[in-house]
Amino acid sequence: MDCERCREAVSAGLDGEAGARETAQADEHLGGCAACRSWADLAARVTRRVRTGPADPAPDLVTGLLGPDSTGLARPACGCAASCGCGCRQGLACRCTPQVA
Repeated sequence: MDCERCREAVSAGLDGEAGARETAQADEHLGGCAACRSWADLAARVTRRVRTGPADPAPDLVTGLLGPDSTGLARPACGCAASCGCGCRQGLACRCTPQVA
């Protein structure tokens, strides 16, 4: 296997697309080619960094569930809305099912 095919096989392996034979041939080539080993190490670091990069911002669901509701009243721990008539806003046990918290 030449360097170009080895690097293609390494890339395919990092993407989970390489077959067993292709992987074995690439591993054999990597055993004797320092340039391709270096390339494979760098490719693995880049792939890992791209896949484990920071997540996109997400909405704050906690405040929406446990923060003040649309009437400005604090929500009880169960998450019931102000219009709920179960009595949890008056300190009684929540009778709603399923409970949010």
